[in-house]
Amino acid sequence: MKRDISLPALGAWLVLAMGAYAEAKPRDLKPRDLTPVTWMEAPVHPPVEIVRRGQARAVVYLADRNPSATLKRLVDEMVEVIRLSTGVTLIQAAEAPPADKPAIVIGDCGETRKAGIEAAKIPIEGFVVKTAANRVYLVGSTQKLPAGSTRWASWSNEGSAWAVADFLERFVSVRWYWPAELGGRTITPAGSLVIPPAHYSDRPVFRLREYFPSHGWKLPAKARSSDKAPLAFPPGAIPKGVAKIPMDTYLPLVRSGCSWPYKIKVHQPQSPPGNPPKGWNSEDHKQLLALKKDGTRDPKMFCYSSPKTLEFLLAGCQRAWDKGKGCPWVTSTCVTVSPPDRPVDCHCPACRETLAKADKFFDTGSIRWFRGPSLTMALFAKRMCEAVKKRWPGKKVIYLPYWNYQECPTKLDFPDNLVVEVAMTTWPMPLRAQAEIRKGSIATLRAWRSKACMPVTVWDYCVSWTYGPYQYPHVVRDFYPEVKSIVAGSFLNGMNLGEWTNTAPTLYVWMKSMWNPELDADAVLDEMCRRLFGKAAPTAREMVRLECDLWEKGAWRDSRVKVPGGWFVPKRLFAMAWTPDYVQRLKTLHNKALTELASDAAAKQRFAYWTWTFDAFVKDAEEVGKAKRKR
Repeated sequence: MKRDISLPALGAWLVLAMGAYAEAKPRDLKPRDLTPVTWMEAPVHPPVEIVRRGQARAVVYLADRNPSATLKRLVDEMVEVIRLSTGVTLIQAAEAPPADKPAIVIGDCGETRKAGIEAAKIPIEGFVVKTAANRVYLVGSTQKLPAGSTRWASWSNEGSAWAVADFLERFVSVRWYWPAELGGRTITPAGSLVIPPAHYSDRPVFRLREYFPSHGWKLPAKARSSDKAPLAFPPGAIPKGVAKIPMDTYLPLVRSGCSWPYKIKVHQPQSPPGNPPKGWNSEDHKQLLALKKDGTRDPKMFCYSSPKTLEFLLAGCQRAWDKGKGCPWVTSTCVTVSPPDRPVDCHCPACRETLAKADKFFDTGSIRWFRGPSLTMALFAKRMCEAVKKRWPGKKVIYLPYWNYQECPTKLDFPDNLVVEVAMTTWPMPLRAQAEIRKGSIATLRAWRSKACMPVTVWDYCVSWTYGPYQYPHVVRDFYPEVKSIVAGSFLNGMNLGEWTNTAPTLYVWMKSMWNPELDADAVLDEMCRRLFGKAAPTAREMVRLECDLWEKGAWRDSRVKVPGGWFVPKRLFAMAWTPDYVQRLKTLHNKALTELASDAAAKQRFAYWTWTFDAFVKDAEEVGKAKRKR
């Protein structure tokens, strides 16, 4: 039955709504620093009161009786964030509350389906946020994924968790720039939390969004890969009692996750070569091993031209897929082709023959000295694809071009079961500030996508090379829109804590861009500085701007110095990037911020954490300057 609303009733509703909005200090639901969502027509009902004047009005109801660790983490964070914002701790109800009791309902259930939210039809990792009378529904996709194998080959559909994260950012005005234990969480106080009628949906553009090391770091910690010992933090940078930077509890808050069910078991198999496989004789085993230049066999590397190597990997597939046993290089969906972590260099006649004919398989733009190993590995991957397709038609072969075999043989065709993860060894993200490197990286991805049966994934690098302060958020912002049609996501290979201190602004933008590259990076940086650094916000923002300009626009990018991929910045690049003028300007801003933060303990702690390596950077700059003057 359709119910008419009289003008007096409508007027009373508007008075109630306006009063609720005024008391709750309504949020801008489309802030520039958040990624956009798809808005739909909002239902008509009074605002939903979660907290009113310091009193709980609603409960939290989690429909899933066996929530994932990620969903549980986000629900716990919801209760904590609302407590910190309003001073009220919401009760988590064990049963669905009655219709007259306000509630935040999380996950798929009969009530959400009656409200028109069909979780089974929501795209993987997607979610719907929809309000109703006395209800806020946060519902994620329930589409099924293939079963995972191990914690190294795991994937999940965490749409409901991401609904909670978006709700907290959009309606409760929380941001997580780095772990809360180190001051990276910012919350806006509010006496009440009242949710206006709303209806929207969202889903990630990229289904692989992972960062390593996901466990975090114990303190004291190294700030860069070349360090032999930990670097001390400035006084007050680390709050008392904090002995670890916990990334495992932080990363779900920025929607780090994976629903892409084709994951590499990197550098597998690694054994043998060391010992003969069970049931193989010494001659069989010998044929597995690469032949060194001196004529001896390499006990730590396979020969990828040998039929015995193919036989060995396929035996692992048989153990996993036919017998249900574990195998280090096989997951439930695919078998990995990824040599041990070193260059491929076999001198057997078959590999030498491949090297001699390699040029015929590559475009002229490829790196010539990579062509032999690249063709050897590509031919092996092709033989694996052919054998797997014949014996296990539903399975895939996932290949990691890396080291000296990363080039794509453009004139070689593959079966339709090849999956590729491209390791950006030569073109890590920070170096894509150089136009030539960025162009080359995208060309490589396009070449491998043309061979793969589905979008490729990216093994990328964000490691801390230097104490020098630099940011590259716009490099990230520009990269992902260009590759979104050919890439399924990125695994970020980090190493040191400096990635989430010195370059934390960039890493935050990076995680957000992998959810949706339609991100206003400058708005993110504006809001980050405003929230984190109090009176020093304009000064800190100018520092970030200068650090972006230094790296993204600096003269070093156009130099003839070709910067190799690796774990450090060559000394010659340090002098080009951090010129005396830049160093002095950064020092001036740093000292100004410290003066402005003298009476703000919280903001001062955050600033000290973010600028952890600044004094060491100044020392390095002085040493580089002295060495240059001596020359």
